[in-house]
Amino acid sequence: MRAWLLGCVSCLSLIAGERRIASYSPGATQTLLDLGCSAEITMATRWCPLPDDHPAARSADIFLPDLERLLLAKPDLVIIPRMANPLWAEKCAGAGLRTLVLHRESADSVSRDIRLLGEATGRSDQALRLSGELTKRPSGEPRPILIIWDGVMAGPESYLAEPLAAAGWKSALPQGSWLKFDWELLASTKPEAVLWIQNSPKDGPIGLYAEKVAEMKGLPAIRSLPCVVKERVYQTNNRSNWLPGSGLTKIHADLRRLREQVGP
Repeated sequence: MRAWLLGCVSCLSLIAGERRIASYSPGATQTLLDLGCSAEITMATRWCPLPDDHPAARSADIFLPDLERLLLAKPDLVIIPRMANPLWAEKCAGAGLRTLVLHRESADSVSRDIRLLGEATGRSDQALRLSGELTKRPSGEPRPILIIWDGVMAGPESYLAEPLAAAGWKSALPQGSWLKFDWELLASTKPEAVLWIQNSPKDGPIGLYAEKVAEMKGLPAIRSLPCVVKERVYQTNNRSNWLPGSGLTKIHADLRRLREQVGP
């Protein structure tokens, strides 16, 4: 089924600007914006990072999908995230809609999604440039960092592995995509830095997380870790930049600066 769905997308030949896109993925919506497809987005989720005055309907709900509502938007391309119910993809395709299902999460799924969206929208060159920012690798050995978000930690098989590697980092976890946060596990991985991601209406820079440093210095199993002693404990705000899409290219500079602070 997946090959057939992607085949439907490959035959898309509408002129840019005449295309009508329904996006059920905030990360994909950010990629569409970065590819120059803003005017083509006709339907999105309420979490998508569109400007307040953008005319797209904010009625795409992947948790409670409504085919009748989708058809009213008259899309000719529907983008569905990798975690979506496969029956919804089948229903969209069965209604005659060109349907693109994003890749299953992996260490390189974001760059693959960017290229896929570029092909579907006739913007392959722009997509190659964007994905190239995630696939480049700096010289030197990557250093271990622990990313914590909504009570889980990003592992080497999560989509965050790619932007981390592009900035000279790697997950401090030995395996897995996302693991439940645990202080003992944090202590055992001995990360050189820890970064907490906070959900926010706006994206923000990476900065010292002073309150968390103080908390960690009070924990016997944690306080002697180099990341605590050297106060390499950080936080950042996320609206869309940390989601699985081209917004990840916007965090590269901050991640690279952190890597330089650690040293060779």
